[in-house]
Amino acid sequence: MVPEISLQIPVKDGGDDFRICLDSLRKQDTGKIPWELILVDDDSAVPVEDEYNLSFPDTVSIRVIRRKSSGNRPEARNAGWRESTAPLSFLSDGDIRFPANALLKHIEMHRKGLGEVIMGARINGWMNDSTPWQRWFDTRGMGSTAAGPFPGKYFVTGNVSLRTSILKETGGFDPAIDRYGGEDTEFGFRLARTGVSLHWNPDLKVYHLDRVTVREHSRKMVEYGGSGLKYTLNKIPEAKGLLGSRWIEPVFSKPANPAVMAMKVIVKLSLFPPVYRCALRWMEKVGKPSFLFTYLSVGGCLMGLSGRDFE
Repeated sequence: MVPEISLQIPVKDGGDDFRICLDSLRKQDTGKIPWELILVDDDSAVPVEDEYNLSFPDTVSIRVIRRKSSGNRPEARNAGWRESTAPLSFLSDGDIRFPANALLKHIEMHRKGLGEVIMGARINGWMNDSTPWQRWFDTRGMGSTAAGPFPGKYFVTGNVSLRTSILKETGGFDPAIDRYGGEDTEFGFRLARTGVSLHWNPDLKVYHLDRVTVREHSRKMVEYGGSGLKYTLNKIPEAKGLLGSRWIEPVFSKPANPAVMAMKVIVKLSLFPPVYRCALRWMEKVGKPSFLFTYLSVGGCLMGLSGRDFE
């Protein structure tokens, strides 16, 4: 049976979250449509096939790609789609719980021709004890925007599918982004450049098992700012100004009108590490007002981009 869709998951020492992920995938109801699961084992301490139950229904073909990890997420992603035998590739992660109809909904939307790229929501604040931080995170990017086209800068893996041929034609993810973050955004800009249709639907939901704290996220954003964001800004002309990056340019660079110059000064002052640390401690303890989560997230990126850190 030729699979109609290929679900590709890079994983390294996935633990209990990956067990939950696999269990939800065993319950997928695709209406007997065959599909394949490609697991890219990125040098786990114990090989995936030795640690996890990989017994699946007959409609599912499973392959495990074992690779020596260099910590390069784009390379792991690319290893998955290169092994795909299906016309559609679903790009996800090992800390996702999938509703039973997740794959079928993606297949149906592609059959309807709604888009060459179909993206749904990856929900963080789905548990009863979810934090204000997790709930805020679900408003980022496309958030609860109505179904329709979406800009490439909001492309994110986890709950996205596209024609495998698009990955082959574009070369997939850029392995030059070898630290945390940015490979999705960079690829999204290149996708939009090709003119493919990108369709967002918030009713396509998967549930993120990640329990990252606001402090851990801030650390990741600093790393992203100094690596993937900087690389993307240099590579992709359309990315200019992404995440407010224009505000950390020299104060007297053009346009040098008073309003722009004043804004640059305010942003630079707000990125002083003591100011950032105070806001971070407040939000860890109080969790509001929510706009400070935006400040911490974007501010972390801009600190990394400018070569600074809050620690």
